[in-house]
Order: sequence, then structure tokens, then C-alpha cells
Amino acid sequence: MQPIVYSDFRYYKIEPSDLDSIEPEPMELLGGGLWRMCGIGIDEPAVQMVYEDFFPGHEYTWTVWLDQIDLVTEGKAEITVILPPELERTKTFIAEGPCVYLIPRGTRITWKPLGDGPYRHISFDFPNPGFPIEDGASVKRARAEGREV
Repeated sequence: MQPIVYSDFRYYKIEPSDLDSIEPEPMELLGGGLWRMCGIGIDEPAVQMVYEDFFPGHEYTWTVWLDQIDLVTEGKAEITVILPPELERTKTFIAEGPCVYLIPRGTRITWKPLGDGPYRHISFDFPNPGFPIEDGASVKRARAEGREV
């Protein structure tokens, strides 16, 4: 059995400019659609959080291998999930910000952004999967100034 590893307290004030300043690029791992993402300075043993945009005109598919909560801050997407453990139950729904949802580990999920703007959300991955992420500009600035984030 592993010992309990404690996380530190972290804070992030949502800064849309952290994403707006990043040029969208194709994300082959999610199906090739345009995508942008940054870290928000909450990268602790308990959870890793990222701020990301998916764009209309593309579909993004992923198999979630740990529990994930998405907090949608703006935008709209049609979401289809194929649920574990037997991957026989399918649900399709429309998520429109602001909203929040849980994606259980083992779920196969497809996001299809709708409308004109990005589907903007913060993903919370429990426990921290250790994905390599670059922090957003506001987080880098705060750290350079010696402020806690």
C-alpha cells in the first residue's frame, strides 16, 4: 500500500487571455481538430487541472483512463459517452456553459462543439496523471513575480 501524499493549496483566477493568447493547433491524439490548452498552476498529487478549447467543425474523441470532471465556462457541445465497464451503454447530451459534468474512468467520450465560438472548459483529472503541460501566461507571470499560484 502506498503512503498518503498530500497536495498543497492552489488558487487560479480564471483568465480567458491565458487561452486566447495561444494559437490553436491540430491535436492528432484527439482526432486532429484544432485545440489549445494550458496549465493553470494546479498540478498536485490529487489533481491536475488544464484549461482548454475545442473548436466547432471538429470532433474530439478520448478514452478517459481516470476520473475527470469538466467545468464548462462557455460554449456548447454535443457529447456522446460510451460507459464502462461493459461499454454497452451510450448517452448523448448537449453541454452548454456554464455547466459541470463527471466522466467516469473507462468512458469513451466524443465532443462535437456547436455554434461559432470555442467550447471552453477546465478539466480536473483525479488523481494527477502527470501529463506534460505548459502553464498559461498569468501563471508564469505570477511565479516570476514570486506570487503563489
